[in-house]
Amino acid sequence: MLLPLIRSIAVALVLLLSNGCGNSVKSTVPVADPDSNPLTPRSRYSFNNKCFALKSTANNLYVAGSGAGAAATYTANAAAVAAAAPFYLKSSALGEYLLYNASGELVTAAVAAGNPGGATCTPGQTLCNQPLDSATDSSVFVIKTAGDATAYPPAPLFDVEPTAAQINAYRGFTDPNLTSTRFTLASQPDGRNLTTGSTGAVTLAAAVADSNTQQFSLEALTAGSCAAFPEAQNNAVGETFKGATPDGRVIGMADTHVHVLSTTFLGGAKSGFPYHKFGVTHAVGDCAYAHGEGGSKDAVGAAFLNDTNGHNTTGYPTFPEWPATRALTHESIYWKWLERAWLGGLRVLVNDVVDNATLCELQRNASGTTSERCIEMETAREQIGSMYSMQDYIDAQYGGRGQGWWRVVLTPAEARTVVASGKLAVVIGMEITNLFNCQITYNPARQTEPFEEPGDSASPTTENTYTCAMTETGAPNEIKTQMDLMHNLGMRQLISIHEFDTAFGGNGIFDGLILNLGNRENSGGNPTPGVPPNNPFDLATPKETPTGEFWTTYTCPTEVELAAAIPGDGYLWENAGGAVLTNLGPPPPLCQFAGQGGRAGGSSACYPAERQCNARWMTPIGLYMYKMMMEKGLIFDFDHMTIDMKTQALELAEAQNPPYPFVSTHGTFGGTTLEQTRRVLRNGGHLYPSLGNGPSLLSDMKEVRDVWQAANVPFLFGFGFGTDTNGLSGQAGARTSEQIARAGGITYPYQLFNSGWLSDLVPGLDNDNNPATPYAGVTFNQPEEFDLAGSSARKWHIDVDGSAHYGMLSEMVEEVRLEILADAGANPLTTANTQQMQDLFNSAEVYIQTWERTLAAQQGILNNNNGGKTKEPAAPILRAAPAP
Repeated sequence: MLLPLIRSIAVALVLLLSNGCGNSVKSTVPVADPDSNPLTPRSRYSFNNKCFALKSTANNLYVAGSGAGAAATYTANAAAVAAAAPFYLKSSALGEYLLYNASGELVTAAVAAGNPGGATCTPGQTLCNQPLDSATDSSVFVIKTAGDATAYPPAPLFDVEPTAAQINAYRGFTDPNLTSTRFTLASQPDGRNLTTGSTGAVTLAAAVADSNTQQFSLEALTAGSCAAFPEAQNNAVGETFKGATPDGRVIGMADTHVHVLSTTFLGGAKSGFPYHKFGVTHAVGDCAYAHGEGGSKDAVGAAFLNDTNGHNTTGYPTFPEWPATRALTHESIYWKWLERAWLGGLRVLVNDVVDNATLCELQRNASGTTSERCIEMETAREQIGSMYSMQDYIDAQYGGRGQGWWRVVLTPAEARTVVASGKLAVVIGMEITNLFNCQITYNPARQTEPFEEPGDSASPTTENTYTCAMTETGAPNEIKTQMDLMHNLGMRQLISIHEFDTAFGGNGIFDGLILNLGNRENSGGNPTPGVPPNNPFDLATPKETPTGEFWTTYTCPTEVELAAAIPGDGYLWENAGGAVLTNLGPPPPLCQFAGQGGRAGGSSACYPAERQCNARWMTPIGLYMYKMMMEKGLIFDFDHMTIDMKTQALELAEAQNPPYPFVSTHGTFGGTTLEQTRRVLRNGGHLYPSLGNGPSLLSDMKEVRDVWQAANVPFLFGFGFGTDTNGLSGQAGARTSEQIARAGGITYPYQLFNSGWLSDLVPGLDNDNNPATPYAGVTFNQPEEFDLAGSSARKWHIDVDGSAHYGMLSEMVEEVRLEILADAGANPLTTANTQQMQDLFNSAEVYIQTWERTLAAQQGILNNNNGGKTKEPAAPILRAAPAP
């Protein structure tokens, strides 16, 4: 028993030293900032992340503090600023702040009738202090200019499903940006104002309009007057570029598949947050709250990494084990790291809201958190609310509404404007396992092939059943109802199939075991909470839902077979389709194929040794859904479809005038042929890979550019990527020693966008479009975190750690630059040999152009003579997979 006790004490000590609360905090003497005039009017947003003293309008004295913790009190009784209490005002949302004092505590409202969640202060007090790690909404103060009666629409809340009306009100609000030298500070939960009493005591009292006793001026202090508030670093210096080319093209990289707001993904399997209103210690502190002591409850992470040894849960600032390229269930996109990626040239980001009910059940049952919901569509809608909440938070850090670089966009015109201004255009996408609740429950006695399935949810009892419908009466379970709802919330890009079979068709197979086990569980219903056994990967114990099936498959065509059918055909990138599947039992011929129509799979995981493709091709309800996607004008991401469904979807797209473009956002998954690649490019779409390191990106780029060039595609070529960060996807590892020896290692600091040929890639690449003012670019220091005393707590190096966190995306750009220099050798750099960098930085423009062509194709559908409906080609799309 002694060792666990010692370990617990050690973990607690590490957490205490790393949470930034009350450690390395020294008392300071407040000094007024000589560069800030207290008589200059400010807006309510102007106090972001700066040091201030409060001065009471009632008695013209500064607020000073006494005591600590529950006994702390504040009084406006100081005649000189040097005796005032210095407060670091940390923005928690637009117009809302934490008041962080010199002792590293937060001023907090006490428990009251209208504020039951307040701090437990000394009896009789309405205010006191509490540690940062105990922060609640009672530690948040809303600042307004004196007399401001504006009804500010609240931002959608983190992890709360918004309504379209709430989003529209927030997006459409015109902020008056009132300024003053006097302000009110109200407790966020109940609206009581800071008030100066007759003796100078500062308390909370009910708001009184235009009362001098409830007004304060905020006098700026020098930065050293306040205690250091803990925060992660972007480790970059400089102003990133903005502008457009003379012909209107925008410049920047596109990450078209990432999961920034996947905090609620998998029922709490993932730890951490990309931001938190109470700061970095709450966002990426110790992960034991999610993963248990020593990582003992990280069931999903253990399953995917085949590692049951647990992990060190300590987070900021020392991060001994995470973030890391293979730390799949830990936050990798804290907003300061994302800020570094933006400074490195990222200009379009597609945030796919995401969930997987079956893996959520696995984590929930393993951790014992039975209160966790595993309802995918609800999670998706809640994550959209979180996207707007994050926009509000970043705006607050940058000093006002619209001032931040994270901008959610709903149209390509908005995206073009945002990117030209040098900010990040964020598109809402969706990637969930049972889209629109279209989960399938297999019936082993079914008589029809997938392409013959009844398209309604009330199928005959001998057939499969779905939990969605293609009727259009306005019922909640209908595809149209759910698609309209998501579109109204801002969703603009869609992956229709993810890891498992659904009502629409089958997923592209790329994993040999874990996802096949998940498919068996997902297609028979999720485990019932409280009914043991509930582990979907436990095959030894009978389940309460026995009708699920493994993937039914056929042997994928080889490259030789593809080329025999279409000269020059083959596979893109992977050089193969599907995957070799694991037999859970004896291999053929000792086992019998049990899949539909005598194929492999089905009720028994018995497969041949060749690579297998999913035999569940497009269904009638799938065809209906794809028509509706085109009529709605959604960006059509065909990743994760089984390979031949991609051809079926292309046939539907090419029946429209103009053709409906497709995108592949993160490496296609399950296989894509070169012929499919040609068709996607000719139709005005694009294909971006999962992101490896710089050399692998250039290799993937060359393959697609060669296809683009040979096919005489009339559209601009650009090449982005999909990092899939925070989506159970390992991130780019370090380059090999051979690659580093060839092109050189990364040397910190390095500069981007000011190095001659890089800044001259296209006319107008500048931060102000003014040739008379040379652009200094951005300097990137080594990724590093510091403790409150300013000492280095953790460093990462791309050549050692790979892309450990999302901020190291800028290092990938430097890797590409080094590759180009190595290729050029002694030759001068020209437009020709820097084409690869141009292609990378054309990827944002190409994404926006594809979006524009998507809407043009939608308009073509709405304007055609088919009643505004998507046309089908003359040859039938629906058909069976190859017979065994």
